[in-house]
Amino acid sequence: MNRIKIFLLVCFTVLISKVSSIRLIGEIHASQPFTQYIGKFCYNDNGGNIFVNLNWDHYNIDTARLLLFSDTIENVVEKVESLSCNNTVTPSYVFNRFSNLSKIYEVKGQRDRYWYLVIQNCEKSPSNLIYDISLYNDGDSFDKYLSADNQSVPQTHLFFFLFGVVIILVSIVWIGQYFRKNNLNGWVIECLIIVMVLSLMSIFLYSLYWVYIIYNIPPGKKYFEVANWIYILAKNLFFLLLIYAGQGWTTSIYYNSIIRNCINLFLIVFNITLGWSLSFIYDYSKPDIKPYNYYLDSLPGYFSYAAYGLLTVYFIICNVISYRSLNDAEPIRKTFLKIFTLVFSIYMLSPILVGIISHFVVDYMKYKVTAIMNHTFDFIFYLALMVFFRPTAGNILVTKLVNPYNIELREFKNNGNNNNYDQEISN
Repeated sequence: MNRIKIFLLVCFTVLISKVSSIRLIGEIHASQPFTQYIGKFCYNDNGGNIFVNLNWDHYNIDTARLLLFSDTIENVVEKVESLSCNNTVTPSYVFNRFSNLSKIYEVKGQRDRYWYLVIQNCEKSPSNLIYDISLYNDGDSFDKYLSADNQSVPQTHLFFFLFGVVIILVSIVWIGQYFRKNNLNGWVIECLIIVMVLSLMSIFLYSLYWVYIIYNIPPGKKYFEVANWIYILAKNLFFLLLIYAGQGWTTSIYYNSIIRNCINLFLIVFNITLGWSLSFIYDYSKPDIKPYNYYLDSLPGYFSYAAYGLLTVYFIICNVISYRSLNDAEPIRKTFLKIFTLVFSIYMLSPILVGIISHFVVDYMKYKVTAIMNHTFDFIFYLALMVFFRPTAGNILVTKLVNPYNIELREFKNNGNNNNYDQEISN
């Protein structure tokens, strides 16, 4: 186990250590005067540095400018979006032919602050521009290479990936050494392993996204969106597992209702489809200049809030029905169902809670808050379900694998005496 941790840490550290900064690299070829937004970066409250390398050709060396706009400017995003040669905004800083491009410039601030970068040439054409701009924050060996709105998230992903590997291995040991060896029903833990594997797949893709961001490789955003989709799938499959567990999937012979199964699947499929659609619209399709906005914290996202609320109410109602089906001779099972319903109702409402908190935090904290809170909620409740269905002596939730119809099959031995057999049948 320790070797796996060390290996992953070394690999991630090696990837990071070979990078000096976030870089905005590109070329602009324009036949007319132009204004082009090229990227944004969030410096933390300790500031950071910027190194600018602008290779202008002989046509526009005197007229092209790199404009920097900080979010101290009111409505800066809208102003940068509408910026043109005819619609000008006073920038926070300007790089032009008089700037000393051989030195590194220091950026200071009293809080985390977005800076928006625009290249503009309004006087001469054609333009053939090559730019290479390095931006880096104050911070440790992870955070200095990232925009401040993303800082701490890679470490969070790495931590939960390693933690997830540990609890998956523990669950596999439980299945092999306890459940199957003692002929116990471990279906809940087996399904939980599938959910956790999907969750780790999404975290792995998020980590790839950070590598792509650091190395300035364009397709990284696709990894982020695929990671979002896998995460939404894992979360809703965990909801489905909780619903079935509450309905007595492995503990009651009364759980198997066709109507309930159809409702269960419909609600989960609806939630997954809605989540994928919102994620695509508000994460993948969102222009880079726009600040991060949690996909549930949007007008269409309120329908998702309603869906999660409905799912929670449905979960509670089904558990109440299961509770009433138990007789008074099963007080331990009744107590379990009360605690189980209370604990996991909180988890089923967690997407709404995360969305509400995200709504009230500042833009540069939104992604960090939602990512850390979502993963923290997930793994806390993964562990809670493992505690409920742990393979220990006396745990009433872990039942023996038996024939559900209580039918015993025995081999009939004829011994060649067909006459007696025929006689018994006729009698």
